[in-house]
Amino acid sequence: MVQKEAKSARVSKTAWVVIILLFLLTVISNADKAIIGFASVSIIKELGLTPEQWGVVGSVFFLLYSLSAVLGGALADRIGTRIVIVGMVAIWSIVQFSTLFVTSFSYLLITRIILGAGEGPSYSLAMTAAAKWLPKEKLGIGLTLVSIGGPLGVAISAPILMHLILAYGWRSAFVTTGIVGVIWIVFWLWLVKEKSDSIVESSATKNASDPSSNLSESKFSSVLLSKNFILIALCGFATYWSFTIGLNWLPNYLENVRQLSAEQLKIVVALPWILITISQIVFSTISDRRYRKTQSFVRARVFVLGPVMLAGAVCYFLGTMVSSNFMAITFLSLGLTFGCITLVQGPAILVDLVSKKHQGKIQGWFMAFTSLGGIAGPYVTGILIENSSNSRTGFHYSFQLCALILLIFGGLVWAAVRPKKLENTSKTSKTSSALIKNIPS
Repeated sequence: MVQKEAKSARVSKTAWVVIILLFLLTVISNADKAIIGFASVSIIKELGLTPEQWGVVGSVFFLLYSLSAVLGGALADRIGTRIVIVGMVAIWSIVQFSTLFVTSFSYLLITRIILGAGEGPSYSLAMTAAAKWLPKEKLGIGLTLVSIGGPLGVAISAPILMHLILAYGWRSAFVTTGIVGVIWIVFWLWLVKEKSDSIVESSATKNASDPSSNLSESKFSSVLLSKNFILIALCGFATYWSFTIGLNWLPNYLENVRQLSAEQLKIVVALPWILITISQIVFSTISDRRYRKTQSFVRARVFVLGPVMLAGAVCYFLGTMVSSNFMAITFLSLGLTFGCITLVQGPAILVDLVSKKHQGKIQGWFMAFTSLGGIAGPYVTGILIENSSNSRTGFHYSFQLCALILLIFGGLVWAAVRPKKLENTSKTSKTSSALIKNIPS
């Protein structure tokens, strides 16, 4: 019996191919997002943009991101993730090529809006596609291997893209990522076939009485409006607020406020994304081990997510209090690192909240709510910088605000996300006990 359970929890060779390609997908997707931050100084100078306008550039990327995430998830549930992902990558690759012709603020906004629409479903579809091939006992680390393509995409691409920007102009970096996207499509169509059944479950999981697998067969609308989903989505909102500040504003802060040289920037801008990669692997491994022991998403996922978000809030705040460049970079990098934990733990929790047939939709809705933080964060940061006495003060206000948001939503998730089934079970037990007492002997 033990051998059968161990075998059913293994990841197949085909699944590994899918995971690797989805990892590369998130690498490309996040490299596409990161270019705008790396090229920020060059673009601002060439187009003559104000801080508020640059905040708009960061925000409009997410204008259609939410809508496309929802539509992409629903479409994937109907026709499959494989084809939807191909269409998505094709859209964003074409947009990357079109930046060759950007000569104005308006044109730049248009390219960012379309790119956001193309990339909106990318993370949720990658999570959905990966979950189809993974047993629940390996879900945390499996999704993490896909997710870390995000921070690694930024870390790996940072020196390459910055070299291209400095040597050949900022447009060359966009074209390069467009070419890489087209190459990825070829390999994806060649190597991957659609898998119809969602989320492989081991016999141990199937047979376990899991009180935390709540809402698994509930109506989709009831899940979407549930306290648990709303709090997890708000946690995602806080994460993306932090994430997009790191993408759009952190390189600018390090160059203009901390006065780092171009050579220093090539190294330093990669640091938080390397730390994110390491932290997601570590925390997901801890989470999976706790899940195998407890079969509870609360103890295994929520009790990891909440404290790590709070640690991110503390680090962001401390980053604004120190004068040393080294300490500021360290704390801000850790704040960004810990703030990104929802990108892994959120989708893993949702697997336990929603039935298999709705996974594409719920992951899409999760990213839709999450991406609202990407709309608000960069724009609010731009407003704070432009209306403060100096840019240093404005940046520090924005980091402190980010810390407050992480603190509030991380704390709420930690304290309040609980399985509804436990509540129902408790009520049922009380009712049963009352009925038994009333049965005449």
